[in-house]
Amino acid sequence: MKKLLLSAFAMLTLASAASAVVLWDQTNLKPVVSAGQIVGDGSVNLGSNGCSQISGNTRVHNTSDVTFATPVVVTKITILEKAGNVQAATQAFLWIGQKTGPFPTVPSDSLYNLTVGLRLVPITVSAPQVVNGVSCVAVSTTLNRALAAGDYWISLTPRHNLGIFPYSIHFITDGPIVGSPTRAIEACTVNSNWFTPLDVPYPGGLDYSIKVEGDIPVPAVGSTWGRLKSIYR
Repeated sequence: MKKLLLSAFAMLTLASAASAVVLWDQTNLKPVVSAGQIVGDGSVNLGSNGCSQISGNTRVHNTSDVTFATPVVVTKITILEKAGNVQAATQAFLWIGQKTGPFPTVPSDSLYNLTVGLRLVPITVSAPQVVNGVSCVAVSTTLNRALAAGDYWISLTPRHNLGIFPYSIHFITDGPIVGSPTRAIEACTVNSNWFTPLDVPYPGGLDYSIKVEGDIPVPAVGSTWGRLKSIYR
């Protein structure tokens, strides 16, 4: 009995602290061969200061769906992009919304919001790295956001201008699609016209790269100890 109680106490000690884990990982980039070289494929994901047909500057937010089976605390969100103007970006637009259908329904100004702290968050951009043979940079933001178990849309859109070719693009993954494919909205005007990026040449769309890290809360030691006491009465 003493050994059993000691083992139970050890388990409770481990359970009393949350553990940092990868909560969602879709960073298996899709390698595409072009001119004999492996490159990534994707589309723009940026919030420019202005919109112009001449410069090509635009505001397009890619949004991926994720699922959490238990309550979580999100502490880091990362996407993988092609090196370019994104490497000079210091902020991004972050939006996390409840998923209630195959497309988000909120208007574009819910994502392109210039209020610092509400939508604009600081980001870090890594040095170039290679994932699945694709050269990329990791764009990350840190936060402390508690979420209930369920389905969510997450959008992290770096704030920078388009620049010159080759442009920074948000890379797609090698599949399979989990849940719904990535959706996008163009925010140069206020609208709710969500669409599926790269539906051509990939009918039905694809998932874009995203990784979510954080903590999984655990039951309080007291309540668990109460259950143990009732067992051994």
